[in-house]
Amino acid sequence: MNTAEQFRQSPYQARILLLCAALLLPGLCGCRFFVAVGKMVMGDPESTSSFEQFTGTNLSESEDRLLIICTAPHNILTEFPSVQVDLLDRISRHLENREINVVPSDDVAAWHDDHGEWGDYSELAKHFDARYVMHLTLRSFSYLEPQSSNLLRGRSEGTVKVYQVDDDSLVPVQKAFERNLHVKFPEIHPVPRETRSDEMFIENLLNRIALQTSQMFYNHRLSDTIY
Repeated sequence: MNTAEQFRQSPYQARILLLCAALLLPGLCGCRFFVAVGKMVMGDPESTSSFEQFTGTNLSESEDRLLIICTAPHNILTEFPSVQVDLLDRISRHLENREINVVPSDDVAAWHDDHGEWGDYSELAKHFDARYVMHLTLRSFSYLEPQSSNLLRGRSEGTVKVYQVDDDSLVPVQKAFERNLHVKFPEIHPVPRETRSDEMFIENLLNRIALQTSQMFYNHRLSDTIY
């Protein structure tokens, strides 16, 4: 019996052989390696969101409203004054496209403009009839490669926390979810600065941060995961 006939008669053995071949492929590392191998063996399965894994709640199937806020320290806001609103808007759009019931970002931004601060979570949630408050806190945000002003590479770190608000509970505000956010874009090589404007690169970096944050809250194909 030749090899082709063995493959046709034993799909399981074929998958094992493919897996072995994948182990020999050069150039694959880290999470991408396991994603590639998994896709070869099992197809492209859907990945359950980190939020659902942690809380058991699929926000795409829930009627509960999610309120999103973003904060950054003074040193970031001095150089990038609109970063909070930009990320709030981008994350909201990503989640709305996944049928998650998000408080409109314009309404949230208007609240901040009127009050000058975010206030406490229970006040925000009550005003917007939201059950969850997601707070993205940026700790760092940069777009130039360290020690090289001629190369572009975005880096950002922060924390994503979600609070569940229930005024009828003895503890009306409880932390339901927390993840650290680490973004490096592009991941492999920086981009020569003369190839694109700083403004366009920053837009792309904001999109990357928003997508990576958003994927914590909806199910998506494993191959689409941003690490």
